[in-house]
Amino acid sequence: MDLAGIVVLAHALLGILFVVGLVGRWIVLGMAERAARLDTMTTLATAAAPFERLVIVTSSLVLVFGLGAAWLQGRSVLGPLTGGTVDWLFVAVVLYLSNLPLVPLVFLPRGKVFGAALEEASTQGEVTPALRAAWSDPVVRGAHWYELGTTTIILILMLSKPF
Repeated sequence: MDLAGIVVLAHALLGILFVVGLVGRWIVLGMAERAARLDTMTTLATAAAPFERLVIVTSSLVLVFGLGAAWLQGRSVLGPLTGGTVDWLFVAVVLYLSNLPLVPLVFLPRGKVFGAALEEASTQGEVTPALRAAWSDPVVRGAHWYELGTTTIILILMLSKPF
């Protein structure tokens, strides 16, 4: 196996880990949201932390190894921006990059609101309406659905290479 093959394999394995992190986080946080007791909720939220770290670390590595694989294979990820055509690789990169603004615009600020609601609930020793509202924030839910949807589309593009 040559260097390009090794980088492609690493990219694929990192992609699998990224998806595992996304789905694992989704499942555990979904269970936490539905929990009736505060101690169960906080335990599950804590249990989601390794999945969150996996998503954060692998998302960056997937991009680096994906760009490296494309470069080693002589492919342009910029497609039409450099006079080429729109292909699956260009679309995948655009979809990947479209997720980046979610971090500063949704996840970080809404995470602070959630943290404050969790702290208030911990002080009161019970699940509060503010904490329930923070768990079911439609903007965060939409951002997670978008993240999962774009990742699914990218995987389909990578596997099928339709254009």
